[in-house]
Amino acid sequence: PLTPEGINNYLNSLSCGNGKHNYYRCIKTLCRWLYQNDYIQSNPIEKVSPPKRQKKLLPAISKEQLEVLLSSCVCERDRAILSLLWHSGMRLSEVANVKAQDFNWNEGTVIVLGKGNKFRKCLAGNGVVKAWFETHDSFEIAANGIQTMLQRLGEATGIHCNAHSFRRGFCVHQVKSGLSTRVVQALGGWEQLTMVEHYSKSLTF
Repeated sequence: PLTPEGINNYLNSLSCGNGKHNYYRCIKTLCRWLYQNDYIQSNPIEKVSPPKRQKKLLPAISKEQLEVLLSSCVCERDRAILSLLWHSGMRLSEVANVKAQDFNWNEGTVIVLGKGNKFRKCLAGNGVVKAWFETHDSFEIAANGIQTMLQRLGEATGIHCNAHSFRRGFCVHQVKSGLSTRVVQALGGWEQLTMVEHYSKSLTF
């Protein structure tokens, strides 16, 4: 007969990760049908907790991948955008709106207006970014233009490439370099520390 113990043992024996949840739902439907049609006296699935789903670790641009992407750029502006995305952890809209006056090169920082209309201080990036803003006031491209450029680079290199993958790359790199997750959270403007901790888990892979 179907028992909670038997169902639990079966689910635990599966090695399909998040796919276990689909098996659980099928068993739940079967148990409900058997119970409603009086084939069983009680519904065993009511005493079985659904399998926990593991959060998927999304792609993060590594330092090596950044070098490949930079070498595939067609102009200095694109190189500066990629460098700022990876070194600062800024969001797509923040990069599109940043101005030369927002940078403090003595400190190596940049002030951005982020989520929730809050100002925060980010890392300013490297010499490529500085060289661009020495002769330009902005990147002179809208957020959707940056998105298109990143998509094109992704197709050319085979590297999963969007603003968020750079943001995650920033997080992983900074934690790997020794910064605390609290400092990385503040620099990247994440509302919850759990987001930083989740991204930094990819260090174990």
